[in-house]
Amino acid sequence: MAYHIIGDQDTVLGYRFAGVSGDVVEDAESAKTAFLHATGDRSISILLITEAVEDMIMDLVIQHRISSQPPYLTVVQDIWGPKGKRKSLQELINEAVGIRITPEEDD
Repeated sequence: MAYHIIGDQDTVLGYRFAGVSGDVVEDAESAKTAFLHATGDRSISILLITEAVEDMIMDLVIQHRISSQPPYLTVVQDIWGPKGKRKSLQELINEAVGIRITPEEDD
């Protein structure tokens, strides 16, 4: 099973230390090119992209997910941590079920 990552230089370098191939991108055009190349490569089983890359090419990401074709796509944090746009598991459960399974934290 081959992994591949598309992201900023530092994040891609970190994954390369773990043996994951990758493409460094700095703008939407290079992200689009790398994404199209990676999704067309049948030797890649799992494609990792950073949240920043997802933001740059959201339309392509949505199209790929709808197609349900390999490689399977996973969005990961870059080295600076989460962007804050994703909901926690607790928030998703609360929205889906309508109840809290843990007490609310005091702010």
